[in-house]
Amino acid sequence: MCFQRKFLAVPESDLVVAGTGHSGFINGWFQHLQANYGRATIDELDAYASSIFRESVQAEGGLSGLTATIYHFGYSTQEERYIGYAYRSEQNFRSDRIQQDALGFKPVVPVTLNGNIRFPDSLIEIILEQQRQDRLLPLAERVGIGGEIEFVVMSERTIHVETVHRFSSYEAESIHIEQRTDA
Repeated sequence: MCFQRKFLAVPESDLVVAGTGHSGFINGWFQHLQANYGRATIDELDAYASSIFRESVQAEGGLSGLTATIYHFGYSTQEERYIGYAYRSEQNFRSDRIQQDALGFKPVVPVTLNGNIRFPDSLIEIILEQQRQDRLLPLAERVGIGGEIEFVVMSERTIHVETVHRFSSYEAESIHIEQRTDA
């Protein structure tokens, strides 16, 4: 058990990278990106990300039965606006352009947003419901939603990250993690 941030802000590239699923794969991409492509734009990354993901999974012999999705959000110098891509293991990491002005979240939960979406409050509502649904699952099937919620805004070629919520279980989980690392 540990707290894990599953996104990386890369301000020098006006890029945010996020992931769901296999944490080792996600962290591996974060490290590889920072070490080798720290100044690459979203347009440049899209040209070779799919092949890097496929080669990485093949070299490791698969994802151990898990799935992974990597998301790239950034400013396209070619289009002169912010765009996004998803690379899903279930689709062999094919580059999939994310629909503009869309709201997506994973895991999917039944949340009705009444057209009056307010950020970050609506985001917090969704994630609290994700945590509630996750806790109903058997322990082996849980994804483990907790810690803190960080809200990322990309605008006018800047990236702003703000912690907007701390789960009520944060302190107890933090103590548990510390006790495990001390042992």
